[in-house]
Amino acid sequence: MDFSAENGWRERLMRWLVQILHDLYRCANYRQATAWDVTLEDLQQLPAASTGRALAVFLQQHGFALMPKFESHDLFHVLLGYGVTVVDEVRMQCCLAGSGRRTAPTLVVIAVGLVFYPEYGRDFWRHYQCGKGMVNFSGWDFKVLLLEPMSALLARIHNQDS
Repeated sequence: MDFSAENGWRERLMRWLVQILHDLYRCANYRQATAWDVTLEDLQQLPAASTGRALAVFLQQHGFALMPKFESHDLFHVLLGYGVTVVDEVRMQCCLAGSGRRTAPTLVVIAVGLVFYPEYGRDFWRHYQCGKGMVNFSGWDFKVLLLEPMSALLARIHNQDS
């Protein structure tokens, strides 16, 4: 998440909490998850309209690197169109929860977001409702979908397959 333009106490506290959640999630799921064994350079070589190339562009724009076993998280930002601010992270987690993702980190980020950003409550609800119109894609094996055109993958997520 991008905290460079945010320096209020809420943002600093959220950053600290997200880091703790990330570390706990990594410990709990490290053995279960499988790293993609894909580099940014590999993604950059994929076709221009592919999901993998879109991920490479996102990573470059934000100065991020792929984190082994957490690759799909950044892809969720790309697929759903969310930025990398604290509020955007909560919005994205609300959307994912609406689509059916019910992991502890997702629910904790939403709960903490509601506590620290109550003025965004209706906005978070709107993003949750948006997710309800999608299929639960959070468990898909995205490594095998990196070559798929973004438009085709988005149609599947929004349940618009022909």
